[in-house]
Amino acid sequence: MSFLRRLFSEQRGQTTTEYMLIIGVIVAALLAAAYLFIPQFQGGVQELGDNVKSTLGQGFKGGGN
Repeated sequence: MSFLRRLFSEQRGQTTTEYMLIIGVIVAALLAAAYLFIPQFQGGVQELGDNVKSTLGQGFKGGGN
């Protein structure tokens, strides 16, 4: 019976488990956020690429000299 009491009162390694659970929750939240925002990010990159392509095709129209 004392073995079971010692087994349940043993707290060594508990902190590591708690940290791993916290890291797991953070990773899951990051993955969920990435899943939600990837389409907007891809759209923004595509728009940026289109703007660069258009600018390079037409030349710069700055108000220089």
